[in-house]
Amino acid sequence: MKNQYLNFLMVTICLVITPVTVHAEDLLVFMYGSGSVERYDADGKHWGTFISGLLHGWEGQRMDRRRIVYNCVDGSRGIVYNCDMTITQSNKRQTELASTHSRLTLADHVVERIRNEIISGVLAPGTMLAEIPTAQRLEVSRVPVREAFRELEHDGLLVFEANGRCRVRTLTARDFDEIYNLRLMLETESFRLAALNHSEPDLKALRNNIRKMERVRSLNRMTLLDIEFHDQIMEMSRQSRLIHLWGVMRSQIQLFTAILQREISAIKNIRDISIEAHEKCLRGIESRDPNLARQCAIDHLEPWSGWLKSTRLEGGEA
Repeated sequence: MKNQYLNFLMVTICLVITPVTVHAEDLLVFMYGSGSVERYDADGKHWGTFISGLLHGWEGQRMDRRRIVYNCVDGSRGIVYNCDMTITQSNKRQTELASTHSRLTLADHVVERIRNEIISGVLAPGTMLAEIPTAQRLEVSRVPVREAFRELEHDGLLVFEANGRCRVRTLTARDFDEIYNLRLMLETESFRLAALNHSEPDLKALRNNIRKMERVRSLNRMTLLDIEFHDQIMEMSRQSRLIHLWGVMRSQIQLFTAILQREISAIKNIRDISIEAHEKCLRGIESRDPNLARQCAIDHLEPWSGWLKSTRLEGGEA
């Protein structure tokens, strides 16, 4: 009991004397093994360790209004979130908030770190990745890096060449065209079914997503909220096989969206365009008219097709 009291006192002192600036888009990760808290921004950039070796065993200890520490009881690791932070996991519904006790392995952490770097453009298309340098950069062993590479290959973000070398996938014009057409097929159906099957809490979740997008400050965070909006509509379809197919394509759809949003943002206010489009989609689903909702999906996605045709040779390799 005495040791627990001293531990708590040390944590309290550390939190008081440690200067930390945390923004709404930041992800703070509590690594179980080292007892340290690592900070990442919305673009996946690592900003270092600001608490080390003091937090082990304090499940649910509130740090301040924005951050909560969780310590995994299963012995893996915990997550520190601010209240609005979300993380994404391959083929799973990706909104896990600070009120949820998340259980992630070290490999999951590595997957999300590399995925964020690819989606945000920190790891550019064609970048070669090797296990040892990546493990050293992320300060982990080669095993979770190897597992992460395989999962990201499965998700379509990494490619293994014949000689075994791994690189970030480069989306060709043909890739963009195929991803767009698959997305159109999946989402016209999800919007139609969402209009028939949604509940009031579903609509509230969509409204909250739009409100968050209105306050967003980084393009990468906006992309995360954008894909979350479409995740929520997919869930509203109440069709497990449709949701599964979306999960298979989700990472490539997110990469598709992030790349095009970066391009368009150079000449247009992509946030305002997205907010206006999402509000129209919400009204279409709220109407409970499946045909109207389906048309809203088409109207929302068609500008992507126009942009692709104006910037890439349809079906080509560049």
